[in-house]
Amino acid sequence: MKKKILSVALAVAMVGTMMIGCGSKKDSGDSDGGGKETKEIKVASVNNDAMVIMEELSKKYTEETGVKVTFTILSENEIRSKITQDVGLGGGEYDLVTLGTSDMGTYLDNGWTEALDPMFDALSEEEQKKYDLDDVFQSVRTSCSSETKGLAALPFYSESTMICYNKEIFEAKGLTMPENPTWEEIYDLAAKCDDKANGVSGIAIRGLAGYGENMYIFGSIMNAFGGQYYDKDWNATYDTPEVRAAWEFYKKLLTVAEDSPTTCGYTECLNLFAQGKAAIYYDATVSAGTFAKDDSAVKGKVGYATAPTDKKENTGTIGGWGIGITAGSKNKDAAFDFLRWATSKEYVKLVQEEKGFPSTPSGTRISTYENQEYLDACDFAATTRVAIESADAIHPAINDTPYTGNSLPNLPEYSSWGESIAAELASFVSGQKDLDACISASQEAIDNAAEEGGYRD
Repeated sequence: MKKKILSVALAVAMVGTMMIGCGSKKDSGDSDGGGKETKEIKVASVNNDAMVIMEELSKKYTEETGVKVTFTILSENEIRSKITQDVGLGGGEYDLVTLGTSDMGTYLDNGWTEALDPMFDALSEEEQKKYDLDDVFQSVRTSCSSETKGLAALPFYSESTMICYNKEIFEAKGLTMPENPTWEEIYDLAAKCDDKANGVSGIAIRGLAGYGENMYIFGSIMNAFGGQYYDKDWNATYDTPEVRAAWEFYKKLLTVAEDSPTTCGYTECLNLFAQGKAAIYYDATVSAGTFAKDDSAVKGKVGYATAPTDKKENTGTIGGWGIGITAGSKNKDAAFDFLRWATSKEYVKLVQEEKGFPSTPSGTRISTYENQEYLDACDFAATTRVAIESADAIHPAINDTPYTGNSLPNLPEYSSWGESIAAELASFVSGQKDLDACISASQEAIDNAAEEGGYRD
């Protein structure tokens, strides 16, 4: 199969970025006050809690090394667009960028980021032993790699998907959450808990359009219902009974979700559940740490269950955020040093000491889950480990696929056509378009991507 790299995703990102204002970018000067030049590395990051903590704790790194670390922190959709514009043009504005699992290998394959295996090989034996790459879960290392060029990023935190539920609400209604629920069971439970008159929705689940927003969640539902994007010959397989059933179910599920669900992404749903305003939450395992913090209204009230199933078992995705070094960086050595620091065992311990065990970067290191103090403090740890280790990014669907990746396929064009389907899905949920029109447009977008990308012989 001959594959040509498209620039569609980059073009889309550039247009989007032109309309985005500045986020929380904090630029420091380039001198130490005495005229001496100070080395600086710049990081573009998504605005998740774990990344905000990294920004705060990076001051410790600066104290140790004298290297300044400045951050641009934006929402998920905004930062993806801004990063793609910069690295795609080789601009070099950033030295390090946060990347989702569907982007890491693609960015390396496109020459936008640096291969990390040669950098690790160049380290001394002592430095390699200190970092201990073998301590990173194998499923996570695979998700952070290119099939042909090896390790593309280091995982800052990794995640699968699971159900969280408010045990207090369930007990009050006499309900029991199955350990391994089906999607229909989740809907039935959410419907029984839905009490919007008293400010509680049945479930908090993403509906905001975006290939990293509603599609991250819906992709796992589609896989569970037996759907997939392509067959082994790269023929689009989106207009099928299985995919249609998944669309219908998702729309039904959102009727017992938060108000105006198409305006709610990861952060909004996270906050709703943390405030006790939703009975069930389906999203990333990393969210559990937020619910266990002292400022959470549901601390000590949360139960956990595996990702729901339908026709397909084992539907948990493998996701999270890694950090890659841009090809345009002029400070690659310094960037690699900070990257190792921010993803090290020592950093994990620092977060636990400064922010508490619930804030631990989760899902990446085996040693974290062998720490009894962490296991005792975080009742979600065991469920998270099972979800991470059982996630199968190589076989996302019931039938064989020519692509890898769970809810987010590892395809460079996905950032473009994934956005198109995300918008169609939101239009269907809101009632702006009917199912036939949305499925037809989605099938065409997927088929065109395979044709234009040179996937089919």
